[in-house]
Amino acid sequence: MRKEYFSTVTNGVIPLDLPGGFFIYEAGGDEKIVFAEPNIVSMFGCDSYEEFIEHVGGTFKGMVHPDDLHKIENQIQAQTLFGEKRHDYVRYRIVNKQGEVHYVEDFGHLMHAFNGKSYFYVFIVDVDQNEYQNKNRNSLAEAEILSASQETDGLTGLLNMSFFYQRVQAFLASPESWREEISFIHFDIPNFKLFNERNGFVLGDELLCDLAKALINTFENAIISRFSDDHFVVCSTGDQDDIVKKVENVYKILLQSPDVNKRVRMKAGIYYLDDRRAEVGLACDHARLACNSIKNRHDVNYCIYDELLRDDLRRQQFVIDHVEEAIENEYIKVFYQPVIRVATGEICGYEALVRWLDPKAGMLSPGEFIETLEQYHLIHLVDSFVVKKVCQDYCALREAGEALVPISINISRMDFELCDIFNIVEATREEYDVPRNMLDLEITESAVSENIGYIKAECNRMREMGYHIWIDDFGSGYSSLNTIAEYNFDVLKLDMVFLRSYARNERTGKVITYVVKAAKAMGVSPLCEGVESEEHYNFLKDIGCERAQGYFFGKPMPMEETRRSTEAKGLTWEKVEE
Repeated sequence: MRKEYFSTVTNGVIPLDLPGGFFIYEAGGDEKIVFAEPNIVSMFGCDSYEEFIEHVGGTFKGMVHPDDLHKIENQIQAQTLFGEKRHDYVRYRIVNKQGEVHYVEDFGHLMHAFNGKSYFYVFIVDVDQNEYQNKNRNSLAEAEILSASQETDGLTGLLNMSFFYQRVQAFLASPESWREEISFIHFDIPNFKLFNERNGFVLGDELLCDLAKALINTFENAIISRFSDDHFVVCSTGDQDDIVKKVENVYKILLQSPDVNKRVRMKAGIYYLDDRRAEVGLACDHARLACNSIKNRHDVNYCIYDELLRDDLRRQQFVIDHVEEAIENEYIKVFYQPVIRVATGEICGYEALVRWLDPKAGMLSPGEFIETLEQYHLIHLVDSFVVKKVCQDYCALREAGEALVPISINISRMDFELCDIFNIVEATREEYDVPRNMLDLEITESAVSENIGYIKAECNRMREMGYHIWIDDFGSGYSSLNTIAEYNFDVLKLDMVFLRSYARNERTGKVITYVVKAAKAMGVSPLCEGVESEEHYNFLKDIGCERAQGYFFGKPMPMEETRRSTEAKGLTWEKVEE
């Protein structure tokens, strides 16, 4: 006859043969099980407590189905560590010793002993699979917990943005905050969407939880939130040096993850609060902007919001707000720099370069607005305008009976996403009756490396129509001669970084020679930028480089000025058939 009760010897009895039971495990660390009554032992298909402990490895983690562990650990954390209540409700699967899967509801409560240790007191109930799958709330307890947990992020257990704002605002209003140095730190995982595509959403969620735990362990007593996706924000007290050390510690934790697939280089933006009356949202924005300013930099992991960054951001905002006005009023100008045929010394073309001459802001160099326009998906407005101005300037030269040579136009990598740039070029050329062989199209090497299939097909289409395609900035980043093999193009343009290091590094000359010979062997015309001296020019002659460009021949200027300047130097134009 089966026993109905289990005697606890000193404190009454526990009913047996119940589809549920009670156990206790240590909070944190290994989550060691310290007690499990007989109904728990039976649920796991074991005959004794010792057999149960061996089956689950002595830990709460070992009780949970591996596929459910990650999810429910974060749910428990969200409900008990950050919510106002200290109890949790979760559902998960268990696997007994016979390999059978059971579905359970888990009611837990986090309790703190007087000695400082914490424990979870948990009651689990074996439920029907259909009930387990039911997404509706099945009990008042569950309803209360789910309602209370609305202030936290379900995945990481951190505060959501709304409740973060409330907690921080309440803290800033409290008297004790006035004695503290306060910082806002925005954390971001660059290219997180790409990480998910490559590794899957499960590993992506694990990475987000790893970052959350790193923030909790590093920024003790701070207010921490997951705003969205991979964006986390911390409001912490402490001196500025201490904040930087903590940020660097979080960076190291992620970079040194035991799982090599989760080793990422996190970025952070820091804003030291200088006005206690400032809005929390504005403080968070400052930290976010500081973080965003270094997203594309590989040499820094964090950025501090300061006056220099504030000025840079103001310039960015000016560019965004006024680019359409600048195009309409032609504050955007097209300057031209001559390209020289090395063998003859004649001008064989021009590169069209953009400048911004603003009546209020003054001269803006490309470095001050091109990257901003690309970042905010506005660059196609300028590039389309440049195509039109180049065609107009070409027509003016033709009508004046001037010597004509091809003009190269820079095509941004973003143009392929934001507009049909090649059709814009073709339509504009037709409108002004400019021959195709008089418009060369320059595409940066980084652009052709990012979207090989589509851009390659587009470039092939334009070449078949009669345009010449140039690969620009070769050598400025992670260059590969494989680019030459993958694409059909006409000119390989070596970045000016080569000649800049030519005088101080004798090996650079050998590299340039190698690239020039490789390009010519594949039927591609090599062009070298950055020619600033007769020594540079003579070197390019000696190695057989076909084209050259640089200040030695002329700076970028409006068309009329550059032609007068080169004429004064005795340069002439080679004859090109239209």
